[in-house]
Amino acid sequence: MAEALRTVVGRAINGRVGAGRSTTGRRGRPYRAVAGPADRPRLPAHQHRVGWLLRVNRLYGRSERWLRSAAFAEAFQGGCWAERASIYQISRWETAAVGAPYLAIRRYEELLDLPSHHLVALVDTIHRDATSTRKVSPALVRSPDRLAASDRLDELVERAASSTDLLTGVEWDELTRRLAAAPGMVITPHRAWADIAERLLSETIVADGIAWMQRYEALSRLLAHPVGQQAAVAACASLAADPTNQVFVETVSVLDASDHPDANRYVLQQLVHPTNERAQYGALLASVRKLRFGHFTDTEMPRLVAIIQELTFDSTRRDDIQPLAAELLRRLPNTISAASRTRLQALAADPTLEQVLRAGRLADQEASQRLVARLAGAVTAGMPRDVPHFRDDVLPVLLDEMLFHPVFDVRLLAAITVSGTPYRQPLAAVLAAELARPAVLGASVAPAMIEALRLVGGAEQRAVIERLITASGVPARITVASAQAIGHVGGRSEDRFWRQAITYHAGLWQRTRRPANAAALSSLTYGLGMTRNRAMLHRLRADDQMPEQVRAAATWWLNLSTVVYESANQ
Repeated sequence: MAEALRTVVGRAINGRVGAGRSTTGRRGRPYRAVAGPADRPRLPAHQHRVGWLLRVNRLYGRSERWLRSAAFAEAFQGGCWAERASIYQISRWETAAVGAPYLAIRRYEELLDLPSHHLVALVDTIHRDATSTRKVSPALVRSPDRLAASDRLDELVERAASSTDLLTGVEWDELTRRLAAAPGMVITPHRAWADIAERLLSETIVADGIAWMQRYEALSRLLAHPVGQQAAVAACASLAADPTNQVFVETVSVLDASDHPDANRYVLQQLVHPTNERAQYGALLASVRKLRFGHFTDTEMPRLVAIIQELTFDSTRRDDIQPLAAELLRRLPNTISAASRTRLQALAADPTLEQVLRAGRLADQEASQRLVARLAGAVTAGMPRDVPHFRDDVLPVLLDEMLFHPVFDVRLLAAITVSGTPYRQPLAAVLAAELARPAVLGASVAPAMIEALRLVGGAEQRAVIERLITASGVPARITVASAQAIGHVGGRSEDRFWRQAITYHAGLWQRTRRPANAAALSSLTYGLGMTRNRAMLHRLRADDQMPEQVRAAATWWLNLSTVVYESANQ
């Protein structure tokens, strides 16, 4: 989901503070990375969330019939699932005693009347986060392909390298899965690897929802492929170095999926000499997972630590860079010099940075837990039915991560996970109600609530986001966060809104030259691109009263390939 969602650092689910863990550089030297308050054993965490995803979709789905696991098990045989299923088997899948296989997840989709590959895409996203970047194939193993492998692979390669053929998300999944099964694959001409990588990246950054998850997973596989990874890394690096590009965070941060030396080099390059602050932020995000999997070498680590320390103490950058840099520094305590430790004491005056450095959170735990408990209670009260003997201990943990984790990717993964359940609509309504309160809009948690609405919000919540974009008297961070969200939240805005919002911020920018208004205009342009509103993009490009970067952004969106645009919707 362009500029917003990226491969994410998974967190665990049970509230205990994790022990420190050792991150080893490629040459064997251990770098100590301190686990955050939500870090727990990796395998139980992500497997548990997959089981939880299946369970809450069954319990709160459209049909009350499936409340009884016996009825669900009795109906399970059929469709894509040929065998009988027992209550015991359903329970083991939903409690993560064993992992549910691919066809079982597809059968959940069929019985629960969910969109095709809805749960599969979510499960792939959760697994990918917890999987080593050396793992090319999906953790959720697919059934054997029915068509002859060589003929089908040839067809998919030819279509992906084409500038005219459309590819669906399911087909990108199939292509990269077949390539993963053939690590020594030779594609001729060799340029086809670059054509496939560039097209997949282009579709990924303009896709949304399930289509985005499928393409992001496919791109992650390509970035880990022994042969294809160099072309994939080069595609990301080239786009990130292009100042006319409009999607930088995702383009750089996805390099966390590759341990290739070139991926490390480009991430460090964007940290030290970034194309812009969005590219630098993407490089910081990539560094989180690269540190976790020990991608950086002995030679690279000192450069990384130096720039992280510099960014931690620099309050002049965009608002989200300093807390993320502080979190990275917190995870590397053994690298902090005595002089830096002294400087860190001065950061304690900032309550957000103090919490990040002390506890790996964006807010005090006691106060945030009260808010999370209230939100979880309101969401549960909004569900269509009561479920006897079911106490959901996972939802509060996901809400806590969604609102208070210092790593943007973790917040977004939590929101993605909740968005794949029937909790989505009640949560969206609760967040919108919170944002209607002036006290909440002034609180530090408000931007994270708006971020979450990008994923869980529907057409009703879109009206809330529209109002905040042009509301007077709200903090600038609320205005910008709302403008950034409008391209993803559900529903569709009328041209009247776009004209009003653009006129409002353009007028303020022309009078004051405030960066917040320029940022709002750029984000509105992004929203127009994501919602495919070409008529309004043409108007922006032709308006010589607009900031130059806004007209350039409109031009970039208008120049995107029609095939890329159309494929990214499928």
